[in-house]
Amino acid sequence: MPTYFLGILTFVVVIGAGLLLMQPVFTQYVDTYAVRVRPRKEKEDTAADQPKDSTLLSLLRTVGELVLSILPGLADKRTLQLLTQANYRTQSHLAIYMGIKSMVAGSAIIMGLLGSSNNPIMLLLTPFSAFLGWIMPNFFLGGRVKKRQNQILRELPTIIDLLIVCAQAGLGLLMAVDKVSREVIDTCPILCIEMQQLIQDVKIFAKSVPIAMREMGERCGVDELISMASALIAAEQKGADISYPLRQQAEALRERLKRKKEEEAAKVPVKMVPVIMLFVMPLILAPMLGPAIVTIVNALGPIMGSK
Repeated sequence: MPTYFLGILTFVVVIGAGLLLMQPVFTQYVDTYAVRVRPRKEKEDTAADQPKDSTLLSLLRTVGELVLSILPGLADKRTLQLLTQANYRTQSHLAIYMGIKSMVAGSAIIMGLLGSSNNPIMLLLTPFSAFLGWIMPNFFLGGRVKKRQNQILRELPTIIDLLIVCAQAGLGLLMAVDKVSREVIDTCPILCIEMQQLIQDVKIFAKSVPIAMREMGERCGVDELISMASALIAAEQKGADISYPLRQQAEALRERLKRKKEEEAAKVPVKMVPVIMLFVMPLILAPMLGPAIVTIVNALGPIMGSK
C-alpha cells in the first residue's frame, strides 16, 4: 500500500476521532449561545410524540389508512387505549400502527402462499402465521406502555414532594402544577409534559385541576395518579389543605415502590438457578468428575474389549 495513502487515511481517522471527542463541547456551545445552523422547530401543543417524516412511515401510514377505511372496526377500544398509554395519541400513530400490523400479517400470508407450492403443509400454517404476525406488534406496544408507566412511577414521588413544597409556600394547585412542570422538566420529562397538557386542558377546556389530573392518570394508565386525583378532589370539596393528601400519597407510593423492589430482590435467587445450572455447575463438575470418569473408562476398557 502506498505511503501517501496511509498518511491520508491516518489523517482522516485522527480528524474524525477528534470531532467525535469534541462533539459534547460543540453541543454545549450551540445550546449556550444559541448558534444554530437551522432554526429550532416549535414544540407541539400536545404531550403526544409526533411521528417522524420518512418514506417507510409514509408507506405504513398509507397502508394503515387504507385498512382503516375498509375495516374501521379494527381500531378497537383496547388498541386505542394502548396507543394512548404509550404516548401515541394522534390519528397518524393509529394509521402507522395498523399499517405495521397489516404489513407483517400480509408478509406472512405471501410467504406462506409462496412456500405452499412445494410443501402443502405451509398452506395450513399460513393462517396461524398471519395471526401471529397480526398480534406480534401488540407485545412490543405493551412493553413500551409498561416501560413508560414504570418511569412515571419513578418520577411521581419527586413531583408530589415539589407540589407539597409549593402548596406549603401558598401557591394554588394550578400554579403549583405549572411551576413544577417548568422547573423539573429535565429530571422528570414524562410527567412534566403530561402536567403541561393538564394545564392546557384546564385553561382551554375549563376543566378543574383534579378532574384534569384524573384524566391524566387514565391517559397514562397509572392508578396512583388516579388515586391522587381522587384525594385532591375530596380535599378541594372540603376546603382542606392539599398538602396533607399529597403527603399521604407520597408515603404510600414510596412504600409500594419499596415493596416492589423487595419482591424483585427476592426473585433474584430463583432467576439465578438456571444460570448456575447451565454455566456454573459444569465448571465445578468437570474438574471433580472428569478424572474419575477417565479412570473408570481406562479400567473397563480392557474388560469390555476382551468380551
